[in-house]
Amino acid sequence: MNDEITRMLAEGDPPDAAMLEKIAARLSTSAKPVRALPSNLKLWAISFGIFIAIALLVSKVVQFKAVAVLSDGQMFLYYGVLLLFAALFSRAVIERMIPGAKRLVPSTVLSIAALVVLGILVAVLFADRSMENFVSRGIPCLGLGVISALLSGFLGWRLLQRGYLVSPRETITLYGFFAGLVGVSVLALHCPILNSLHVLVWHLGAMVLAGLVGFFLGSYAD
Repeated sequence: MNDEITRMLAEGDPPDAAMLEKIAARLSTSAKPVRALPSNLKLWAISFGIFIAIALLVSKVVQFKAVAVLSDGQMFLYYGVLLLFAALFSRAVIERMIPGAKRLVPSTVLSIAALVVLGILVAVLFADRSMENFVSRGIPCLGLGVISALLSGFLGWRLLQRGYLVSPRETITLYGFFAGLVGVSVLALHCPILNSLHVLVWHLGAMVLAGLVGFFLGSYAD
């Protein structure tokens, strides 16, 4: 039909009444109403809610062992920073689901800032830097962090489908790091090992791995 219309316009002949009726019938049967997105606040609440729900549910299954060994000050700083970055990642993800939305901070800056700030915080909070049983105690934590990130990533993909991803690679990479932050939070609630090197390598390592997975998946979808 498009070729026929193009030919008629090029020759200067207007479409006849039958052709116009045919076009109108085609449009009336194929046109569908656009589903409006929920408000930004609601989308942010859903994104942040995924973070909270996965972190608490998984931690409840594996037990909140870290809470028993952290001081009040350590919990306030550690969990407070995790919640702050969770809120920032939630907003950043929503911004990238909506074309033309104002962006608070670039994706790369946010991801790097989260890793750097958490790394510095861990180095300050946890003085133990021994290497005893470093790998044998670290692998289970890395596995738990990655599994938690995968759960968050699955739910996050359902959320991302509700928007329009102008840059799938950027958005999915960003959500990969956000999902990894869920894994870090689960380990912060569960793992009783207050060793800064352990947390830097095995806990934050789960976030790095999740971000890399997001990058490769996003590159494939871009």
